[in-house]
Amino acid sequence: MVPAGRTFAAMRTIWSVTVLSLIAPAAAAADVWQDRVIPCEPGKPGIAALTSSSRILYVSDCKPDGCPVTRSSQDSALNNTSSIASANTRMNAYMHSDEHFAQVIECVRATMAPFDIQVTTEDPGPGVPHFEVMTAGTSFELNPDIQGAGGIAPFINCSANRNNVLSFVFANQTSNIDYLCTAIVHEAGHTYGLSHTLYAPDPMSYKELGAYQKEWQNQAQTCGIEDSDPQRCSCFSGQQNTFRALREAFGLNPQLAPAEMVITTPADGAYVKGGFPIAARFDTPLDSLTIGMTIDSGPVQPPPNGFLAWNAPATLAPGPHTITVAGTDFADRMASQSVQVTVLASCADGAACPSGTACLGGTCLPGADVAGGLGASCATNEECISGSCGTAGETSLCTGACDPDNTCPSGFVCTSGVCWPPESGGCNAGGGGPASALFGLAGLLALRRRRRR
Repeated sequence: MVPAGRTFAAMRTIWSVTVLSLIAPAAAAADVWQDRVIPCEPGKPGIAALTSSSRILYVSDCKPDGCPVTRSSQDSALNNTSSIASANTRMNAYMHSDEHFAQVIECVRATMAPFDIQVTTEDPGPGVPHFEVMTAGTSFELNPDIQGAGGIAPFINCSANRNNVLSFVFANQTSNIDYLCTAIVHEAGHTYGLSHTLYAPDPMSYKELGAYQKEWQNQAQTCGIEDSDPQRCSCFSGQQNTFRALREAFGLNPQLAPAEMVITTPADGAYVKGGFPIAARFDTPLDSLTIGMTIDSGPVQPPPNGFLAWNAPATLAPGPHTITVAGTDFADRMASQSVQVTVLASCADGAACPSGTACLGGTCLPGADVAGGLGASCATNEECISGSCGTAGETSLCTGACDPDNTCPSGFVCTSGVCWPPESGGCNAGGGGPASALFGLAGLLALRRRRRR
């Protein structure tokens, strides 16, 4: 059986008292549109890609005087001829305001933005190849037998490689901007060889029309109109992926910003405690398909609750580890970043610290020879592995609160409740050192923490 021409589904909901409920006549398409298939070009067997087809999509509002349409066996945007028209006719101009039309076009351009497709409202000119969606008039004006349809396009044979295909959206039957936007990209999709899909968020689906702005979906979709009647995807074996089909046909928009993954915490080379937070940002102008975080060669962990934030296991072994966050956007573009961290050992319950580290607050901290280590110069709390930067006079060092009984690691004394290098050698847990210069160092540290909030 020859595939029938495709009509854009009627609106299933009355959006307001001023918007028509567009109910298409049942069974009309099979009788009216049989043998309306655009055939394969002679001598071009097999499925042909659209890469040599025009990347111009002309959306015409037919202002100010309407658009003439000539009935013909040839569907041509160059000559405004259509096999769907029942007779020579004129489509009345877009009845809504210029501002209304501009909002529709903004939506169409946003939907087509991922691809190398130029959406224009200006006639490309005589002889310039393009696809056209005539957005004006009513279905009755084009053909009384399709009265009530929201739009219609000729079926493009899977083996065809066509330019200049003319399709229609009957804009004077509704003022719903999301509906008209979806109708335009839907009918254009048919001229690019796409079938109806059962997945509601895709523009090729009849479901939820006018409820929101739809987007091309990068996922396998079952073709058809009703869930109870799935159909073969005309130009694809098995299911249909509309995003990939358009990307393969036209390529991505050359001005599309690249995808980039940025790990915002921890910093590369950071020393961290077990259970440390991991956060990232995925920059892409498109939606994301997949995102996951891995530690070393462990399993991929998707973002919990959709937020790019994780916590490393508290039981992660001390020592070096690699944190990687990778994502793929709707254009199948992958971006990833890795950082190296060192997990600090615990010295709780009297456990010994590895060489080169000292115990403070239950954690084995590196010394001043490591950036952010105990006794290293600092300007902010964030620069210190301990999380505390103290100041005595003009000296600011990474430090921390003294352990019970005012004890500190070797090379530090407990002064005003904070571990600090003494003025002279030796460790005096009971005091000494620059007590007068600190004038309440612990209070200063607390003040810095309050400023960070």
